[in-house]
Amino acid sequence: MPNLWTRKAAIMLTSGISLILIGMMISNFQLMIIGLSFISMLAINGWVSGHSELTIRRETSATNVYKGDDIVISLTITNNSYRRTQQLELFDNVPHEMKMRKGINQMRMNLGPGQSATMKYVVRCPLRGHYTVGPVSVRYRNAFNLFVSETKVDDRSDITVFPQIRDIEDALLRSDVPKMYSGATTLKTPGPGMEFYALREYLPGDSFRSINWKALARTGEMMVNEKTRDAVTDVFVVVDTRDVSRIGTVLKNPLEMGTVAAASVSNYFLKRRDSVSLVTYGSRMDYLPPETGDKQYFKILSGLASVQPKGSMPLQAVTNALSPRISRGSPVFIISSLEGDGTTLPAIRSLSGKGHEVIVLSPSSIDLERLVSRIPRMSYEVLKLERQNRLTAIAGYGAKVIDWTPDVELSQALLQINLS
Repeated sequence: MPNLWTRKAAIMLTSGISLILIGMMISNFQLMIIGLSFISMLAINGWVSGHSELTIRRETSATNVYKGDDIVISLTITNNSYRRTQQLELFDNVPHEMKMRKGINQMRMNLGPGQSATMKYVVRCPLRGHYTVGPVSVRYRNAFNLFVSETKVDDRSDITVFPQIRDIEDALLRSDVPKMYSGATTLKTPGPGMEFYALREYLPGDSFRSINWKALARTGEMMVNEKTRDAVTDVFVVVDTRDVSRIGTVLKNPLEMGTVAAASVSNYFLKRRDSVSLVTYGSRMDYLPPETGDKQYFKILSGLASVQPKGSMPLQAVTNALSPRISRGSPVFIISSLEGDGTTLPAIRSLSGKGHEVIVLSPSSIDLERLVSRIPRMSYEVLKLERQNRLTAIAGYGAKVIDWTPDVELSQALLQINLS
């Protein structure tokens, strides 16, 4: 751990050399001795280190939180050596996405043998995602504040910030959604279960344990066993994470609105003991198979916390890939701004034609763009008309379409569903 010079040490070195040179020029030994004393003091201070053995332990009030929640972080610093520390400065590295709410993440101290000190502060998590708090930067200053030694203690805490969960139960009840979904009933359709249902062609992502090796030996083609599903009708939630979903502000854009909607819809159906699948598409398609329970709930939230706006994958490519996996009659929620995708109409037509109930929840990227840039009123009206025509065309194929503007709460937007 190399020593760094402080401004005080640099001034002392400069003064010492200057005094020696001036003393030599005017033959004044007293000045030369004073200059040598300055330099000698620097040399001794640089040689004496006196670093102590520190133990740093971090505690957080939670490791999984929801967007907008606060986290209490506490650092306990203990001097394990038998001598007093030098002057210590500690700085706990906090991601810039987190905002300091109370306290401060740095502290100065001087600990005696075996002594401990605690630093506590509160941060807010305004953005979803996976973050790491740490490491801890430690700076030692010697007694005369001439040299500084810096090091890092690799103590890290991983924090996952989930999207917010909105209460949408009343909205879906008033929209007659329960009439569309049967709830927890046993269905004779393919899915996870125990009883054999049928053979089908192997698809990427299928478990090797489900491969029928006898059929492979007989036909030479990879086949998998389908089982009868012991749960309920699957609900598929498809979220658009393409690059166009970044339009708007950091806190208000189609992707942020979409993750809140997906998390809230998934939470509602999982509480009803329905089986929920999450599909995200942007640069690629990520598929989480339908399951029930708390484990699936946290899988969905963790997946939504990870998504970033990138890529330009078309919706039709997603629906084509999902077609063999979606059980007959399963409802499909599509959460997308529908911008920049010419395959939207054929994709939704294909789903509706196969008997799926399709609900399209579309955050209005035009209204979101107005939050960050000025759009002339005439241009805005033209863009809104084009968007309305697009949504009307989608509704013509039997889909339930919701035009979701940023000033409308999710529960209010869902009231637009008319399933009567």
